[in-house]
Amino acid sequence: MNLRSFPINYTLFVTSTCKSTDVMMDWAYLGDPNTKAKWSRASNPVDLVHNINHALNCNMCHDPHSAQPRIVRDALIQAMTRTDYPTLYSESANKTPIEVKDMGLRGFTRKIAILGKPDSKLMCAQCHVEYNCNPGTDPATGKPIKMDDPRTNLFPLVDVTRIEDFYKHASFKDFKHNQTGALLTKMQHPDTEVYWNSKHDQMGVGCAACHMPKVKDANGNVYTSHWATTPRAYIQETCLQCHKDKTEAQINKVLDSMNAHYNGKLREAEASMGQMFIAFRQANDAGVDPAVIKQAQDLHSVAHTNWEWWTASNGSWFHNMPQAKESLAKSVAASQKATKLLRDAVAAKVAAQAQPQAQQTAQK
Repeated sequence: MNLRSFPINYTLFVTSTCKSTDVMMDWAYLGDPNTKAKWSRASNPVDLVHNINHALNCNMCHDPHSAQPRIVRDALIQAMTRTDYPTLYSESANKTPIEVKDMGLRGFTRKIAILGKPDSKLMCAQCHVEYNCNPGTDPATGKPIKMDDPRTNLFPLVDVTRIEDFYKHASFKDFKHNQTGALLTKMQHPDTEVYWNSKHDQMGVGCAACHMPKVKDANGNVYTSHWATTPRAYIQETCLQCHKDKTEAQINKVLDSMNAHYNGKLREAEASMGQMFIAFRQANDAGVDPAVIKQAQDLHSVAHTNWEWWTASNGSWFHNMPQAKESLAKSVAASQKATKLLRDAVAAKVAAQAQPQAQQTAQK
């Protein structure tokens, strides 16, 4: 789909605040620049990466002093305490309470959030979410958004039904599509948002139940596996703990069937957008009214969001199939509407151009 490549600052955020906690003591809340903090959103990412020595650490999810479950990802803490826009967390009836603590003992603001109880959905949300960590464009003004802007470290924490509206609220777009000219959002991996309010989530099944299940060692001792991987590697310890009337072979067949059905819906959305791209080229070549092009660009944004959200997430076909199908159908409807709008405009343009020629021929 001709998406632009990530700028180098992507490395900065992924490494420093998601895949490692090595720099958290020298990073102010949200990466805001501070003379007493060694690193910020505007830091040279190469220099920062040279200070990373460890991958994902225990202290990202567990307080090293009390072992309490916790969150250290600053953008998630901001999202969970946001009051300017409703989030999945703020609207949850049974959300796990958090206690946000200011840890600014080094002369600048730092925050952690202690969870009232272990909640793997929130712990995993420190990384497995849709987020922005790049410069972009303010669609309201057309001006570039640079790394000194706090919108370059942002977690929406909303589901696909609200993500378009959230980025309008934040006034942020990632890039301009080089064929249609539409300002679009580059999605990351909204795994937590997809799973939130799904069937399994409503039954109280957390991420860890499937991805970090209870297993036994060689001596029969039970422990929580920290090899976070697909539950298909643990079907006996995961799916079959609840679906006791099924066999492993039956579970695998169901999963394969769900995956195939979901991929068919994805391909349908992509084929529909492909026709839309052709219509955009034809409309631009014909010199269609810019106002009509703008309407089609807005529809492209809807079609793109409701397609890429699912290509960016992991295991969507299992995590929330009903929402995926509804959203992908919305993508198809938007791209088909844009295609018709553009083709009708081209036909009208061609007819208008042909009318004087027909009149001249008739006069002769």
